[in-house]
Amino acid sequence: MIRIAARNSQLSQVQVKVVSDYLNKLGYETEFIGVKTKADLFANEPLYKLGKGVFEKEVNEYVIRGLADLAVHSMKDLTSNLSEELDILATVKRDSPYDVLVSKKDVFDLDSGSVIGTSSIRRKNFMTFLRPDILVKDLRGNIDTRIKKYTSGEYVGIIIAEASILRLNLNINYFKLNPIDFTPEANQGIIAVVGKKNDERTRKLLSELHDQETFNEAIAERSTMEIVGGGCHSPFGVYFEQIDDRLLGIASFSNGKKKITVTIERKGNPKDVGHELGKLLLGEMKNENLIP
Repeated sequence: MIRIAARNSQLSQVQVKVVSDYLNKLGYETEFIGVKTKADLFANEPLYKLGKGVFEKEVNEYVIRGLADLAVHSMKDLTSNLSEELDILATVKRDSPYDVLVSKKDVFDLDSGSVIGTSSIRRKNFMTFLRPDILVKDLRGNIDTRIKKYTSGEYVGIIIAEASILRLNLNINYFKLNPIDFTPEANQGIIAVVGKKNDERTRKLLSELHDQETFNEAIAERSTMEIVGGGCHSPFGVYFEQIDDRLLGIASFSNGKKKITVTIERKGNPKDVGHELGKLLLGEMKNENLIP
C-alpha cells in the first residue's frame, strides 16, 4: 500500500488520481490521505499575508513523520527550499502553464470599473498595469468556490490557471492570457510528487511518470526566482519552454504602475539558464528603480 498525502481540495484529489492511477497500473494499491494546510485554516485571509509554504508544509510533514509515503502538490505551491529529508521524486508532464480570465469579455474589452477577482499579487499587478481602470479585488477559496463567486455575479471575471480548468474538466467560458502580458507563476501547470530523499525504490517506481523536459523547465523557472528573490505570492512571473535542446524563457515584474519583461533563448544547464534570466530581470528592475 502506497499512502499519498495531499490537500482535500477537489483539484488536489484530481492531481493525486494521476499519480495513483499510474501506480495502480503497476499493481500497487494506494490510499489517499487528506491534509488541512494553513491556507485551508485561514481561508479568508489574503495569501500574501500567510507567508510561504501555506499549501505544502503540513502535507510534507506527513511524509517526514512516516504517516504517508508520498505527497502530491501543484509544483508552484512548493517553496524553493524543501526540507533536507525530502526531494521531488517526479514531475508529471506539464499541463497548460497559462493564466486565463474567466469572463464573458476579454481583458481589453472589459468595461471600465469592472470587478476582477484574484488571490495573486502577480495577477493583480499585471492586470492593474494593463487596465488601471479595472477594480481588482481579493478572491480566496478552492477553484470551485472561486467559480461560484463569479457565476453568482460577485465578480465580472476571475483570473485562474488554465491547468485547473482542464484538470477539473470544467465547461466555462474563458480567455487565455498572453504570457508576455501575464507571465505565469513559476512551475504553474506542473504536478510534483515529493518523497523521502533517500527513497530510491519509489523514485525508480515513478520513473515512467516523470517527464524530464517538464523538470528542466521547472528547475530553470525556480532558478530565475532564486535570483530575483521571488516566490509564491510575489509580483514576479517566469515561464520556460524547452524546444529540442533549447530553453526559451520569459520573466516579468510589475508593481502595478510599471512592468518589465525580459526574454532569453539558450542551450545549457536549466539552472544556469534560469540564473541568467533572473540576472537580466534584476538588472532591468535596478535600472527602473523597481527593486521590491
